Amino acid sequence: MSSNTTPMNFRVPANLKADFERTCRSLNLPMTAQLIFMMQSFVESDAAKQRQKLDDDNGPLPFFITN
Repeated sequence: MSSNTTPMNFRVPANLKADFERTCRSLNLPMTAQLIFMMQSFVESDAAKQRQKLDDDNGPLPFFITN
């Protein structure tokens, strides 16, 4: 991971944090690492959707496509 990091501070429901902490502990995963993984996955998924939208917008018009 890059050494260029920034702190984040946000509020979550106490029960969700406790469940997340318990789950990460049971899987022997640091909470920070899991949050970063989920954030990266979310960003990559959105980027893929945006690329697909661009591909769809630049594709042939439906009436030119033959089956």
